[in-house]
Amino acid sequence: MNDGTSGKPSAIKRLLVPLLILALSAVIFVVLVNNQPTLKTTVKEPVPVAVRALDINLAPMQLSVSSEGNVQPSVETKLVAQVAGEVIELSSSLVAGGDFSKGDVLLKLDPRDNEIAVARSQAALSRAQAEQRYAAEETARIKSLYGEELASIAQLQNAERLLAVANAALDDASAAVKRATVDLERTVFTAPFNGRVRAENVDIGQFLSKGAMIATLYDTDRLQVRLPLADAQLAYLDPSYAQTGLAGEEPADVVLTADYGGDTQSWLAKLLRTEGDISTKSRFLHVIVEVTETLNSNGVQLPVGLFVDAVITGRTVDNLVSVPRTALRPDNSVMVIDDSNQLHFREVTVFKLSDSDALISEGLASGERISISPLQFVVEGMPVTVID
Repeated sequence: MNDGTSGKPSAIKRLLVPLLILALSAVIFVVLVNNQPTLKTTVKEPVPVAVRALDINLAPMQLSVSSEGNVQPSVETKLVAQVAGEVIELSSSLVAGGDFSKGDVLLKLDPRDNEIAVARSQAALSRAQAEQRYAAEETARIKSLYGEELASIAQLQNAERLLAVANAALDDASAAVKRATVDLERTVFTAPFNGRVRAENVDIGQFLSKGAMIATLYDTDRLQVRLPLADAQLAYLDPSYAQTGLAGEEPADVVLTADYGGDTQSWLAKLLRTEGDISTKSRFLHVIVEVTETLNSNGVQLPVGLFVDAVITGRTVDNLVSVPRTALRPDNSVMVIDDSNQLHFREVTVFKLSDSDALISEGLASGERISISPLQFVVEGMPVTVID
């Protein structure tokens, strides 16, 4: 049988253990609070941003203007029958797309009717010549008799009238011979230039009336391109184009390029003139470029209808510098890098803007450096690191 004294020591032990744990925790807490580390705050130095730089060098620069258009013939004509007749001969070149050289016979008409007309006109001419000789001799004889007072003034006047009529008849007969001869020559159709057939409307054995349309021809030695330009682009060309619309002493050079036949081809041309009027719809001014060397260095003929890119050589302007468009900020300013490699905003004057570059005419000096890296967040005086 247990008494009450045996349970007291175990109860005291159970009470002392939690108290000791609490006391120990309090001591540790006090020690930690009294010995906590002191935090030191420091100002972090800004890390310079890496940028690419461009050295500025102002110099004279040759400007250029870009445009595009379709190749068209400079000379295109309708081949029309000037005399009537049956087609008896047709050139193999007289088909759509056919090539021919100047002087080639393209078509012949039956010449027999015209040969008969020439023969009849020559006979009439011979008769008129005989009549004129007789009238001249008769007039001379009457003049002689009149001088000897053996003929009256009426006879002399009548003889002179007959001579005048004979002379007129002779002139008319001579003109008739020329007319018949020309009509005979017109039964043979020869090519007026080196060219190509765009379209034809004739067959062998067909009877052509006077004025009938035979074919459409164009000159392959002289082609042109009609190029649209904004009126502001005229400032980049020779001033004569804006003042008179015509080329000065030397037309501007033009390079035409196109992908043709599986390769990039180019042809040389000249800027001849402007059309003068600005389109009310597009607000563009059109200029005419002529190609006289239609066969390029690769032996490729410039085809009509080809869509080409054109680069026109413009005037030379002093003190310009070309910078990448990424260096130009929306407010027409650039970021100049000083000797301490810090950025500073500088407003500049843009002379010409293209898709990839900008020509600067004012605001920069030779020897300066600008940042050409596209930075989004920039502040005045921001340090940078220049990389190659």
